[in-house]
Amino acid sequence: MLKKLAVEFFGTYLLVIAATGVIISQDVPFIGIAASPALAVLVMILALGHFSDVHLNPAVSLGFLLLKKISLKTFVAYVGWQLVGAAFGALTLKAIYTQKVAAEVKNGIPAMSPQTTYLTGFVLELVMTGILVLVILLMTQDKANKNTASAPIAIAVTIFVLILITGPIEGTGINPARWFGPALAGGYWDNWTIYTIAPLIGGALGAFSFRALAVHK
Repeated sequence: MLKKLAVEFFGTYLLVIAATGVIISQDVPFIGIAASPALAVLVMILALGHFSDVHLNPAVSLGFLLLKKISLKTFVAYVGWQLVGAAFGALTLKAIYTQKVAAEVKNGIPAMSPQTTYLTGFVLELVMTGILVLVILLMTQDKANKNTASAPIAIAVTIFVLILITGPIEGTGINPARWFGPALAGGYWDNWTIYTIAPLIGGALGAFSFRALAVHK
């Protein structure tokens, strides 16, 4: 269990650095902003997936909990260490970049376009996270996939595409931990329900969709 918790901490730590560092640097084109977290997740799953679940995302952990793939105790432990890892990742970036540079992009937290309404942002986060969790569940249900690169590649491509589609609209958090770390480090709590509550509901939606597909398989 300690190894799995270490993976959740270290993996989320690196994910936050990858996802927010490219934003704070302000020198990376949008396609790079979309690719960075996707590649980080790909590397983490390939490197650590043989002895850990590598969720790195409270919404994913919630989906696994609802399907009874993990216990409540494991869920709480996973989410706790994901949040701690995210916070340390954001604080590391804060130490690297000046406060002025980080403040210009609000520490790299997901942000909505001025034209995007609260409802639009909430629904997009919910639906996009639901899609992500569903893909993860579908790709990891077969043990054969776990021993190949097909599952991590599919998951990484999904993250990349989701960010490309909705990033310009609402920032595409699709991960409460990825939002929490930079928000805590910078003190930016704008639209917090969009980037925490909506993804968790989306995680539940993804789990229930997976269950429905499994029943009718």
